[in-house]
Amino acid sequence: MKKLLLILGILILVACVIFLLLAALKLSAYRNLVDATPEHYENLMRSSTVHAVIGVILAAAGAACLIIRAKL
Repeated sequence: MKKLLLILGILILVACVIFLLLAALKLSAYRNLVDATPEHYENLMRSSTVHAVIGVILAAAGAACLIIRAKL
């Protein structure tokens, strides 16, 4: 059980980092885009927000897995 929680926690934290990097990339594209339609700007901002929220949720889940593993 301890090994499973460790592996699961690490995989979730890797996914968290990927989602946060995607959020940063989308936010950078939103801020540096010069000429686009308003819909494109809205899509970039919405996508950035969604990726950031998913990344934070995954960070909490990964940390919970590692904390539970430490308590076992």
